Formats: sequence, C-alpha cells, structure tokens
Amino acid sequence: MLLPNDFYAMSPRHLSLMLKGHQDKKVDTYKQTRLLMFTMVRLMGDPKTAPKTPEQLWELPGDEENANVMSDDEIKEIFKRLS
Repeated sequence: MLLPNDFYAMSPRHLSLMLKGHQDKKVDTYKQTRLLMFTMVRLMGDPKTAPKTPEQLWELPGDEENANVMSDDEIKEIFKRLS
C-alpha cells in the first residue's frame, strides 16, 4: 500500500506506471461489462441485427491496437521491397 509520504519519494516513472495500471484495470472492467452485454444481446436479441463481435457492440480504447496489426501479406510485401 502506498502511504502519503511515499508519494513524494516516488519517481515519475513509477507514477506513470501506476496511472497506466489504473487505466488498464478500468478498461478491463469495461471489457467484462461489454462481454456480458454482448452475450445478452446475442441470446435475447434479433439474430439478424445483433452485432457479430463485442467490438461492434461497444468500442473501447484498447480496441484500436488490434486494428493496426499488419497481415502476413503486408509484411511479405515490405520484405520484397527491401531486398
């Protein structure tokens, strides 16, 4: 546990890591809520109009990371241009 006097002895790096951890914890809570909502919509909603993935139901800040992942074909094309 962090005591009030320890706060002033903390380095900026540790403060940054602590804030990032708090944000990650908050996003994880939202992801759990989103998954529960998605399950309810898929079970009780209209199958034709219900979203196919939890990300389509509710976008969260961490979802953009997966969108920037390169495919194998794109990586091969880059290596072809470099050689």
